[in-house]
Amino acid sequence: MAYAILRVTKMNSMGSIGGKDSHELRQRETLNADPDRASLNRQVIGTVAINDVKERLGSTGVPIRKDSVLAIDVFATASPEFFTRNHPDDIRCKKFQRSLVDFLYKEFGKDNVVSLRAHHDETSPHWHATIVPIREKTIKVGRQVKTERTENRLCAKDWLGGDRYTLSKLQTRFANEMKHLGLERGIQGSQAKHVAVKQFYTLAQEAVAKAESIQQHFPRINPEQYVEKVEKPGFFEGTESFARKSVTNAINQLSTDIEKVNLSIKQARQNELNKTAVPAIDALVQKSGTRQSQAEKALLALGYRLDQHGGLVNIEEERKNALRGAILHVLSNCTSEQLFRQELIKKGIKPTFSEDDQEVVGKNRYKVFLFHDGKGKPISSRELGAEFMASSVVGKIEENVQAEKDREAIEKCKKAYEITIASTFAQHHGNVKEVSKYLKSLKPGEIEVICRRLGQEHGAAGIAYIQNRLQADINKNEFELTADRNRLQKEGYDIGRKLGNLKL
Repeated sequence: MAYAILRVTKMNSMGSIGGKDSHELRQRETLNADPDRASLNRQVIGTVAINDVKERLGSTGVPIRKDSVLAIDVFATASPEFFTRNHPDDIRCKKFQRSLVDFLYKEFGKDNVVSLRAHHDETSPHWHATIVPIREKTIKVGRQVKTERTENRLCAKDWLGGDRYTLSKLQTRFANEMKHLGLERGIQGSQAKHVAVKQFYTLAQEAVAKAESIQQHFPRINPEQYVEKVEKPGFFEGTESFARKSVTNAINQLSTDIEKVNLSIKQARQNELNKTAVPAIDALVQKSGTRQSQAEKALLALGYRLDQHGGLVNIEEERKNALRGAILHVLSNCTSEQLFRQELIKKGIKPTFSEDDQEVVGKNRYKVFLFHDGKGKPISSRELGAEFMASSVVGKIEENVQAEKDREAIEKCKKAYEITIASTFAQHHGNVKEVSKYLKSLKPGEIEVICRRLGQEHGAAGIAYIQNRLQADINKNEFELTADRNRLQKEGYDIGRKLGNLKL
């Protein structure tokens, strides 16, 4: 019977998150971890947890109180017998990982799952996830006139609660999500506690010593008691036959008593060993059974590893693919070369320029990038592909700058349109039927005038945005317009009527 295992830990400071990174990235000594298998560890989601947490907190603008839980460390695995072998290409490892990601996204929200790292260098495969517990909350503001607004808040208590029942329900939900893999939930209310592997050896020695001393609690067999029980010979019984029978009976009784004492001692010693030594023995068996084969070590030395189908995977090409993904992710949002460099460094990638290699595009000359990821010699942008060359990077940054300007223009157009449509409701005293009638009566020339008046300051993109919004409102039915009217009022716009008097 294999069990689904889940443990959670609150992290209230960046220091504790940094300590988690040190453990996960093997920047400090890790007991029971095999250095020769470190290359099997995988970053499934995110990069470095502390950077991912800072990025999530910064992008949401969530307020941080002194007692806020900044992140949650989620440890997940299954009973050792569930996995066929401790390798990232093992089919059961892959199935467990996919189901775990689905559970984390469903439970905590995809945006909150900022990091997930798989460890295959210890006795059993396991995963560490970093969760930023942010939820959108509706709060009331204002002293006299109460209005509602939504904002992001750190709400670890929503998932972990302040009692063991909330955590028990989380364990149950996790087990239910893993049930299709044949995994079961552990016993609810169990008093069993997790014991670190480094404690097993000490516990085993203590258990053996304690078991050896158990025999002292049992009394030794007194031979005299068997002599005292010997009866006198019968009148017709010979002395020799009587002696033979008496000795035989005494030996049989003595043997029976010895067996009883030995059985009691054996049972007591076994119970004591089961309490403390068995986990240590299990850990040692797991470790010896999951050592990497000599063939795999030889392939790693040549720069290859085996996938789940026995095919060869080029580790260097896998490294390049990881670089490509990280660079494209950073480049997608950068609006300056300086920001591009800074974000790459946060992900553990240091970009420099080649001294003797240049790229010529038209009349422009660009130096070729060298990307240092700390896993070998620097990789040139030429090795990664044309879209990673300096000219392409500069072009993408310029596109991002223009896109940012367009987004800002659209936001301003959106604000202008919201004011205009709210004013239209106010002119008709909040009457949706009248507003709908007015919108549908607009002629093409009038629509063009409205679009130019609101969007011409922001060019063709602004005019197109206003035109799309206006046409969408023209096509809406009265119920849809009612929802828009009520939303505008909640956001503080004057729509011509008080909330209690609103009707279609």
